[in-house]
Amino acid sequence: MITVYKQRGATFVFWVFFLALIGFLLMIGIKLFPVYYKGFTTQKIVEDIAIEMQGKKPTKKQLWQSIDKRININSVYGVDKNHFVFERNKGAIDFGLNYEVRIPIIANLDAIAKFDQRQTIITKK
Repeated sequence: MITVYKQRGATFVFWVFFLALIGFLLMIGIKLFPVYYKGFTTQKIVEDIAIEMQGKKPTKKQLWQSIDKRININSVYGVDKNHFVFERNKGAIDFGLNYEVRIPIIANLDAIAKFDQRQTIITKK
């Protein structure tokens, strides 16, 4: 007969599976953190440009210079001019950044992060 004393605690197998699960989640977090950090940085860039250009009527060249300056200052890599979208409307410019990043997790398993940040710049009439 098994006594209560021998039934206490977790088994060795449980601890191995538990630590493997914690390690796997930690590995995913370490791989995804830089991607989301870059996403928050690019979101801040888009918001800053919209605030800076508010009330002005910027040309495409001025927008590109502002974007390029902020991308270089913040050391954002993997985002280029092809990811930015502009659409001029009456009295406004819809401006944004649209891109996705693939992160290899294990073997043929990848994580995909999509970022779509949009702002509207109200131009003066």
